[in-house]
Amino acid sequence: MIFDYSLNEDILYHRRKSNRDIYVMRIDDISDQKEDLKSALFFSHISKELYYMTPAKNRSKNIYLSFTKEWLFELLVNEPQGEILFTNVLMKEPLYYYELIDSEYRRLLQEVMEAKTDITFGKFKIYNRVMAILERFFVRYYRKVSDTHRHFKISSDEMQRLKIVEAEILKDFSFTPPNINQLSRMAAMSPSKLKLVFKEVFGMPVYQYYQKHRLQKGKAMLITKKYTIKQVATELGYIHVKDFSRAFQKHFDQLPEEIIN
Repeated sequence: MIFDYSLNEDILYHRRKSNRDIYVMRIDDISDQKEDLKSALFFSHISKELYYMTPAKNRSKNIYLSFTKEWLFELLVNEPQGEILFTNVLMKEPLYYYELIDSEYRRLLQEVMEAKTDITFGKFKIYNRVMAILERFFVRYYRKVSDTHRHFKISSDEMQRLKIVEAEILKDFSFTPPNINQLSRMAAMSPSKLKLVFKEVFGMPVYQYYQKHRLQKGKAMLITKKYTIKQVATELGYIHVKDFSRAFQKHFDQLPEEIIN
């Protein structure tokens, strides 16, 4: 999907979670950028809930790409480093990747916009530029993950078991997650190995990762302005609102009240 539009009022987009095995890439090129609004590329699996605010008085050019796990598999299966991509992209859910776009992404985006009105080979040009965008993204992503994990080996089976652990700790924030011993039994690893590989793959210890996503959900709920701070705290399993407020301020450097007011 290709869009080129300006808004007369602020719009909050909300993409709900889905059980379908589909990936989404969105490229936003925003004119008259403010400090809190950047032209960027977002890549995620639709199992992740997403909120996104677009302020008024900005012209936005967007490309939305969606593709299935099977399509991506067919695209990458014959690549020599395909397993690294599958291990670090397909199995890492809920997946969310963000980067600011550069001049090359902006050029490809503009060529897609121009090809939209080309009555000769417009569709062919769009397909070509979209594939160039995907090629650039996955090559850059591969270099990033291979640099991160070049001294660390983890099998696809171990990654799959880590995925089970991740899903367990993120499935319901209203309850305390299983402790490390319980999680290690789910992963069929020793507690020490689970802590090591989890931090290596997800970039932080198990509880810190849980807390990050817990508070991000709380912030997303507050942004909608449909919930009180007490309702959000209860949804996230906090007995006392002050404990939620303290954790929220520590993580985001702002109080919950600053979001809803």
